[in-house]
Amino acid sequence: MSLHVDLKDYLETCISELNLSENLYFKMLCGGKMSKQQFLKSQIEFAPMVYFFSRPMAQVIANIPEAPPRVALVGNLWEEHGQGILENVHGQTILTLIDRLGGNASNIDLNNPSPNARIFNEALRGVSSFEDYRFSASMFAGIERTFVDISTMIFQSIVDRGWLTADQITHYGLHRELDVEHSEDFLKVVNKDWEGGTFKPLIKEGIRFGCHLFANTYVGFYNDMTRGTTA
Repeated sequence: MSLHVDLKDYLETCISELNLSENLYFKMLCGGKMSKQQFLKSQIEFAPMVYFFSRPMAQVIANIPEAPPRVALVGNLWEEHGQGILENVHGQTILTLIDRLGGNASNIDLNNPSPNARIFNEALRGVSSFEDYRFSASMFAGIERTFVDISTMIFQSIVDRGWLTADQITHYGLHRELDVEHSEDFLKVVNKDWEGGTFKPLIKEGIRFGCHLFANTYVGFYNDMTRGTTA
């Protein structure tokens, strides 16, 4: 399926408007002003989000009435589950990274997220369960595409700071490439409706919502670390 160029362009416009390099979290990280312990704290806070992410995704798939767009998303969901290899499940790869950074992933309660992580998780749960599937699929497209740029910045910052070598970085190395495809899988769900025009405003709102929801989570991480609060 060929995606409408203006649909992809709209997503890229939303990403550009986020100006992630000026997001307080990424400005601090990429500018070399975030300590390893501060970064590790944010990753511990992030872990319950990764752990939860595939569940609302499955709900979106269940709400799509036609089989063809579901097929692509089932593949996406399978990727989230490491294609059946437990150590490659995405909820596990972030824990591996935390351990390699010097944390102790076994101490993380993945079912007790911080307020920042809970806001994100509950937004996904609510949207996926109760909103039109076009809005929820568009939201996921925005989140997945936003994570491409986030993963790229985090991956490079870890290498630049010498915290880990490139081949030691789990999770982010994969997502900086894979999530371009994952984002487009969600856009395929709404591609036909984008052409019709009736649902175009809803699709736009979903994309923008997903982009901003995810980016704002990192502002929350920044606020917590600069206030010295505990996740």
